[in-house]
Amino acid sequence: MLVFAMGVAAVCGDPGVSVAAEQQLIPLAGGMGVALPHGVPMAEARLFHLCTLTAVGYDARDNLIGITNAHCVYDDDGHQWLGDEVLAHSAVAVASGPREPIGRVAHISGGNPIIPGPNGIGLDYAVIVFDRTKVVASATVAGVPIRRIAPPPPPGTHVCKQGITTGLTCGVVLGTNGPYVANTIAEGAGDSGAPVVAGDALIATQWVTGAGTAMVDILSDLDRRGGPGAGFRLATA
Repeated sequence: MLVFAMGVAAVCGDPGVSVAAEQQLIPLAGGMGVALPHGVPMAEARLFHLCTLTAVGYDARDNLIGITNAHCVYDDDGHQWLGDEVLAHSAVAVASGPREPIGRVAHISGGNPIIPGPNGIGLDYAVIVFDRTKVVASATVAGVPIRRIAPPPPPGTHVCKQGITTGLTCGVVLGTNGPYVANTIAEGAGDSGAPVVAGDALIATQWVTGAGTAMVDILSDLDRRGGPGAGFRLATA
């Protein structure tokens, strides 16, 4: 997770969002970014916490859903922000960017074994419900297609992640430990939630350099829990 101060720095944003009166839908896909104010009203927020989307798709109720890391929505002091408003990364990439919320956080799981958070150790994922009048789902970003979800491949398999800070970085799978996937992929602040792909298959959400959570385990947890995100399917158009 990366903390970004409005008006202090400029960050390369996601491509092509119109700020005209008749605003175009914002395309979002796994590998693109979101910004969260951690409970501060949008009109007052100056600091935003940037993370990467793992995937965008639809749930059983046809809600437009985004998946990122749970630790993007909690801090080291045990605070968490269920219901937090969400901006597109492009909205805070420049100080003059529009600050129109595009969704809200609907679920925060337990965190990863390194930063468990207020809900204890879990799968480290958060569910965002996007406003379909403002967002349209995409399947590909920066040439990284996400067409399907698959279990982690065998050790030695070449895999890559796409994050908003360090872009495309690659490595190999080292193995699995329960739902966790060890790999040699590097990431930086803001890359949390980055999709880990093997070819066109999404296999994990990355939460630290060298580790992530298998997407098949996240899907199982979504279905077991019910509510927003249950029955998740990728946007593959």
